[in-house]
Amino acid sequence: MRRFIVIAGMIAGVLATTACRGKSAIPSCGVVAGQFFKLAAEDLAKATVDAPTHRAVSDQLPAMRDALSLTCTEHKWADPVRTCMANAADHATFQACETQLTDEQRKALDQVATEGSGSP
Repeated sequence: MRRFIVIAGMIAGVLATTACRGKSAIPSCGVVAGQFFKLAAEDLAKATVDAPTHRAVSDQLPAMRDALSLTCTEHKWADPVRTCMANAADHATFQACETQLTDEQRKALDQVATEGSGSP
């Protein structure tokens, strides 16, 4: 019986450790991009723009989300930056988090934003 209790305790410890490792406290680039999408959609809903402009911006949001996720992943954004962005309550806070990016990472993000907007 004592051996069973020891083995059960070991299994419980392994399961607890595995469960903790399975849930990372650091948000992924996909989570960051999802937060951007959510904040942008909220801002768009509050904006006073005509219907065609609203539709055009709304249609671009998924591509912008995906480009942000890809840029974050490719340029290996640091854990604190991703955490800051994922926890941003509004667009201004999200942008403030961008100041934590390296110069190279900001350039890559600016390039994606410029290409995504149709500007040269």
